[in-house]
Amino acid sequence: MRKHGEEHMLRTLTGMAVAAACFSAAPAAASIIWTDWTNIDSSTATGNIDGITVTLGGPFDNWQISGGTDYWRQGGVTPWPAYDGVTNLPANNDFIAPSGSQATHVISFSSPVTDPYFAIISLGQYGIQTNWTFDAPFTLIDQGQGFWGNGAFTIVGNSITAGEAHGIIRFQGTYSQITLVTNNTENWSGLTIGIEAVPEPAAWAMLIMGFGLVGIAARRRDRSLAA
Repeated sequence: MRKHGEEHMLRTLTGMAVAAACFSAAPAAASIIWTDWTNIDSSTATGNIDGITVTLGGPFDNWQISGGTDYWRQGGVTPWPAYDGVTNLPANNDFIAPSGSQATHVISFSSPVTDPYFAIISLGQYGIQTNWTFDAPFTLIDQGQGFWGNGAFTIVGNSITAGEAHGIIRFQGTYSQITLVTNNTENWSGLTIGIEAVPEPAAWAMLIMGFGLVGIAARRRDRSLAA
């Protein structure tokens, strides 16, 4: 009976550890921390993202860093379809619109960031194909109907072009700096930047505790069998 009881306990603890691992390893459900843009002039925009200072070099066409219209959600409530592929959108209404023909904009982070998101509002307009070219690869996370229209992105290599498109792209890797070159801009192609939140300490503690208990139970079982 003792042997069967210990085997039952081992199976139970193993199940708990697996459940904890599944709970802890859920990147698709991780929340995103979006930049709080706080200062801007003609040459530099500055913001904060989870304690990391973000700077974006100008020139700029447009910006919004304190209140204003919510371009991310319909009526300030429901995400536009262009952005419903992520867990959460900016709580603020901030965006920055880089401009210039063949203008180079350097985006810098005071500490390295991993796999950053770029949410895009209205790249280009009908009749004007605005192009952004980055110095790093990215993938398209979402696109669709947004505040200004329902165009589609054209992506070739590290370049993204549109005549009125909204959506989200994501870079792969860890970056202290990303360079963006704008071309054929109009007056309203905006962006903001986000990173995934670090998992809560409680989730990691649950995972470690679960596997620790499995190890203890396994050692007890081995000693019991040896006896």
